Amino acid sequence: MHKKLNLNLHVELFKFGKSQEGDWKIISLSTAVLAVLIIALSIFTFIKIDKGEIFSANESVSENGGLDLNLLKETASYYENKKLEFERIKSSNPTGIDPSL
Repeated sequence: MHKKLNLNLHVELFKFGKSQEGDWKIISLSTAVLAVLIIALSIFTFIKIDKGEIFSANESVSENGGLDLNLLKETASYYENKKLEFERIKSSNPTGIDPSL
């Protein structure tokens, strides 16, 4: 009742699926194309980073050109609080039941 769809995709050039040689041609060609695209994208990204157009760092420095000590103290305090919280969680007994037992 249903007519079989005839999808001729013109893959006769490489004989995909019909011979090993054709399969390897497609694999080799697609690998080469992907390698060229990756290299081109890497060069583009390198140039943009080098010019500072992307991934530019916003430095936090004080007026005298030194390190912002307030920011450093806030960061140290943040990680000290995280350390204390981790130690508290690590030393407390779990409230749930271990399902593997």
